[in-house]
Amino acid sequence: MTPASNGTLWALSPDALLAISPTGLVLNWNPAAETIFGYSEGEAVGQSLFDLVIPNDRADEELRFQAEALRQGMVVYEAVRRRKDGTLVHTSISTKVVKDADGQFAYFLSNKKDVTHLKVLRDAKLVEARFHDLLESTPDAIVMVNVTGRIVLVNSQAEKLFGCGRAELLGQPIEVLLPKRFRTAHLGHRSHFFQQPRTRTMGAGLELFGLRKNGDEFPVEISLSPIATEEGTMVMSAIRDITDRKKADQKFKDLLESAPDAMVIVNYDGTMVLVNSQAVQLFGWSREELLGEKIEILVPERFRHQHPGNRGGFFAQPRARSMGAGLELFGQRKDGTEFPVEISLSPLETEDGMFVSSAIRDVTERKRFEQTLHEKNRELENAALVKDRFFASMSHELRTPLNSIIGFTGTLRMQLPGPLNPEQDKQLRIVQTSARHLLSLINDLLDLAKLGANKFDLSREPVECQDLLDELAATLRPEAESKGLEFTLRLAPQKWVLQTDRRAVSQIVINLLGNAIKFTERGRVCLQMECGLGADGQVLRISVEDTGPGIPAVDQGRLFEAFSRVEAADRRRFEGTGLGLHLSRKLAQELGGNITLRSVYGQGSIFTLELPLD
Repeated sequence: MTPASNGTLWALSPDALLAISPTGLVLNWNPAAETIFGYSEGEAVGQSLFDLVIPNDRADEELRFQAEALRQGMVVYEAVRRRKDGTLVHTSISTKVVKDADGQFAYFLSNKKDVTHLKVLRDAKLVEARFHDLLESTPDAIVMVNVTGRIVLVNSQAEKLFGCGRAELLGQPIEVLLPKRFRTAHLGHRSHFFQQPRTRTMGAGLELFGLRKNGDEFPVEISLSPIATEEGTMVMSAIRDITDRKKADQKFKDLLESAPDAMVIVNYDGTMVLVNSQAVQLFGWSREELLGEKIEILVPERFRHQHPGNRGGFFAQPRARSMGAGLELFGQRKDGTEFPVEISLSPLETEDGMFVSSAIRDVTERKRFEQTLHEKNRELENAALVKDRFFASMSHELRTPLNSIIGFTGTLRMQLPGPLNPEQDKQLRIVQTSARHLLSLINDLLDLAKLGANKFDLSREPVECQDLLDELAATLRPEAESKGLEFTLRLAPQKWVLQTDRRAVSQIVINLLGNAIKFTERGRVCLQMECGLGADGQVLRISVEDTGPGIPAVDQGRLFEAFSRVEAADRRRFEGTGLGLHLSRKLAQELGGNITLRSVYGQGSIFTLELPLD
């Protein structure tokens, strides 16, 4: 006979009443048991109590209490039981041994009262006393739950975060703070945590969300920690709203997607954690195939053994840099094809540690263009070399006939073969002037060709600069004075001796002085020498200053280019090749110096030759 024989008492009891056979099978199951545990009588009767309501980790506990009931006749205890939906409930249990008419053990009669709410109140009072001040001082939202997943404590940060008061939350299952679509799965996660409690981040690698009272969802980061108390193990959840971080992450991802290069971000172990669409397109792997894989799969196999060491070196000294400067770098696509790349590395400091961002560019087309350009340059260099050799070798052949023309013209003008009338003398003078101009052009071209072919041999010797400038001034002074110009020579009293090429220095100074005299119609021309401090040390400065027309600012930048001439109206009537200044600067550079210009249009110019004293 079982308790069900008294049907009215059995049906009206507010507590769950169960009759359990010696083998643990449910014999009777009243309506209150169905309400508390979720199983109907038909589902429960004949089933093992352990399969229905006893959590796996509580089976030994239940066997121990049953054994104690057999010894004492009855036992009273509190225990956690499992509902049909998997949630846990705290129950107050009294289990009595019922014997048959022969005094033999017939079944257990178990009364189970749902005391979950009372348990929550006890737990809340306990943790409030122990942890309130500590948890209120933390910056994160803190929610503490007991083994049944009921909230027993929240701090003020949690109230603000979820928009719920403390009284509204206490006793509620933790799932009320989750969006509905996650609640069922969370029951299993919660049960698993209590089976293996340890401090950890919840749902690592997953997108987690919280739910506010007004229905708004927001991304969260959650850390779980087990807390041992007199009432059993509880779990503390530290919850952080990461909405701003997610927005920043999205902006960063959008920035990566907008980058023209393939972008790959790896952690310290070389695992790819983020790639953009350009990387997917460049290497031929899908995003899913790349994420979580080592970066070495993008490197040709013959280089892979070197790469971990190079990566370790970067993390040891993290700074933005180009990878493998001066080396030929290659990437490898999914299909095994290789291609030349250019890589820039940048360290990324994050809350999760150091990462490295790699910007990878396919330089196949550039390499092809550089190779083509290199070949064209070689062709041009060869052509220029042939041209320079031609000019250098034709020096005698070009000068000889012109010198003959100049010589014979001079003989005719001296009237040695016979008298000339004025018209004949005029025509011979034009021939002589044109020949000299052509010879000057040929000499400049040949000197320029020699410089280009590296055949301009400098003959360095000690040169007393004061004496040299005295000689040059004496040579050109008559030409200046014949135009009515004041010619001034200013030399420092100290003697300066340079180890240089006397002919090259003379050619430069004569060119600068000749230009100053030619283009200056009135005023003065001054030749000056002084010592000063240059960019690389002591220099000797030889300056030619004039009061000529000056040079417009727009023309000054190209003045030293080959065949360049100033097209101002007041200069067009003067003959010139446009090579003098270009050749002078080339010679100055061969001597280790340079020529600079300062000029104001309409007021004059100063050309300065700087030569190193060391």
